[in-house]
Amino acid sequence: MNRRGPLALFTAFSLWVTGCAQVGGLPEYAEVERDLHAAAHRPPNSSDPAGPMDAALEPVPAPPEMLGAQPVDLYIRRALAENRIVQAAYYNVVALRALIPQVTSLDDPVVSNTIYPIPGVAPQYSIMGYNPYNLLLAQQFPWFGTLRLRGQAAAQDAKVALYELCAAQLDVVATVKRAYYDLGFNERSERILLDNRRLAEDYLQITKARYETTNIGLQDVLQAEVILRDLDRELVRVRQGVAAARADLAQQLHVSPDSDLRTAPDMPIADVPEQVDRLYRLAVAARPEIQGRLAAIARDGRAVELARKRYYPNVTVGLSYMDMSRGNAVSPTASGSPNVGLFVGFNLPVYHKRLDAGVVEAQARALADAKLYDAERDSAYREVKDLFTQAQAQRSILGYFRIDILPKAEQALETVTSGYETRTVDFPTLITAWRAVLQIRLQIAQVETELGKALASLERAVGAQINANPPANPAVPEAVPIPPPESSGPFRPAPPADAASLDRGGRPATPPSR
Repeated sequence: MNRRGPLALFTAFSLWVTGCAQVGGLPEYAEVERDLHAAAHRPPNSSDPAGPMDAALEPVPAPPEMLGAQPVDLYIRRALAENRIVQAAYYNVVALRALIPQVTSLDDPVVSNTIYPIPGVAPQYSIMGYNPYNLLLAQQFPWFGTLRLRGQAAAQDAKVALYELCAAQLDVVATVKRAYYDLGFNERSERILLDNRRLAEDYLQITKARYETTNIGLQDVLQAEVILRDLDRELVRVRQGVAAARADLAQQLHVSPDSDLRTAPDMPIADVPEQVDRLYRLAVAARPEIQGRLAAIARDGRAVELARKRYYPNVTVGLSYMDMSRGNAVSPTASGSPNVGLFVGFNLPVYHKRLDAGVVEAQARALADAKLYDAERDSAYREVKDLFTQAQAQRSILGYFRIDILPKAEQALETVTSGYETRTVDFPTLITAWRAVLQIRLQIAQVETELGKALASLERAVGAQINANPPANPAVPEAVPIPPPESSGPFRPAPPADAASLDRGGRPATPPSR
């Protein structure tokens, strides 16, 4: 009985140690445990709107440094740090990295203890005596190299997840840029419309003054009022676009959609690349989806080797301990000496049809991922070509607008304005020329926005900044060059003083009396 005490204490202590081991004791997982604890605190589904937990349902307010006009880089940094899709992809990487030590370690050893409490029917040995219990300790060892291959396959899985994280980050960057350009377009359109609305009010005052002095031109007054209301309608639509773009941007930043997010007054647009072949090579080298497919192919290669390892047996090594007692022994010559035994066992991989099918399955998965790699590369080529063509077209259109269309439209407006001053041109013709300039300016803002969005999407398709490493000998561009944007802003005259007083730019000379 004295031998049973230490052995029982050892068994109880082993169970206590293995049962009390917790993840919280590992410093590398402390961040995950802390974030999981914070994420678990959510209000119940039947939360009382007036209760203390209702604050958790409200959108996160934007920090003060993000309010007002800000550059796009500030929003990108915030999105990469706070976007929940990016964070989910990050924790997926952490989870798969934590899988590596699991698959590279041995299985838990097996400990069993068989007790025979009834001496009369318990095992009896004439030389050794009564056997009250047996203790067995066994450990299984897989075939040589199996654990290493498991670790390599798990490492490639974590690498795939890492590239998925990179793809999520690139998605967020491209989405933030597109929402930023949309917001900038709507803000700029609002400014253009407000400036031209003041101009329309001035024209309305002109036509009213002419009608009051000559009693001719009532239709001009009505047309000027219709134009004013039409600008109000456009302002409503544009302001709706501002709210929608802010909500899209706020979603990526994980802040309230009511946050006062604005764009910088000067939004730089990257240069359009000239060589699409360089973009193809850059996409193959940098696009995370393609690199993830390569990691999956490497993982499948390890899986094929693991499937072949199953043709070899797993070896189990064990130790047995038999306790003996003279007290309840049947034989009077029993010594009561304990017995220790060693054993070795292994499984027999004799079902080759199953093993062969496992190898074929792993090889087929490797071929499937290889084909998916080719498909991903072809998709990248098509997407790069499409977006490259879009960017080139938008740049050409923008060049036509700035170099040719807008200057001629403004020149036509000046000519019509001169004719209106001499009463050789009627009011509808003046309004038509003025609205043409207004629409061209709005179209320029639209094309600039589409160009910025196309370049943001192109960078996402490539997987890197397209102008970070320009070619050594860039080709001469064939598209129409784009001059810098005008600094004077949208066409806007000063308020008129006299009903017939307009300068050559369509600007009333002095403000009227209100």
